[in-house]
Amino acid sequence: MIGELLIRWTARLAVACYVARLAFDVEQKAEANWQQSARWWWTIGCFFFLLHVIAAFHFEHHWNHAAAYEATAKRTAEVTGWDSGFGLYVNEAFLILWLTDTLCWWQDLSWPQHRRIYWTVQSVFAFLMLQATAIFGPPFWIPVVVLVIVFLCLRLWTRWSTS
Repeated sequence: MIGELLIRWTARLAVACYVARLAFDVEQKAEANWQQSARWWWTIGCFFFLLHVIAAFHFEHHWNHAAAYEATAKRTAEVTGWDSGFGLYVNEAFLILWLTDTLCWWQDLSWPQHRRIYWTVQSVFAFLMLQATAIFGPPFWIPVVVLVIVFLCLRLWTRWSTS
């Protein structure tokens, strides 16, 4: 019971922190404290996602990578008809991307101002957040997440294209 709650809520909190970071990005304040706040949301989200992965491997898969792969393949097949656990590797790459981006941001506060890097990372995040909610989240998450991400990305795109 506690394991299931930890797995579920660490994922939800990671998504909430991701959305909070996007909300800060939309405002694009130049002040260092504004950027530092966004960086903290990003870091906390990364921490929750790391906890999510640890909780899933500990409570659900008992530190067995093959079991995690099989569970991912089974769930993916149930939802999409595609019997593959490749999503587990995507999830692991996603964790590495989030950790790397977070570390780079702590090295250089202006890190997100590199537009190509920023949009590449945010595109990957948006795509994977949508995939995760569609495959592993409850059905009501899909329209909520889609609307929030689309709204924030469009607002951010409008601000950056006019600057």
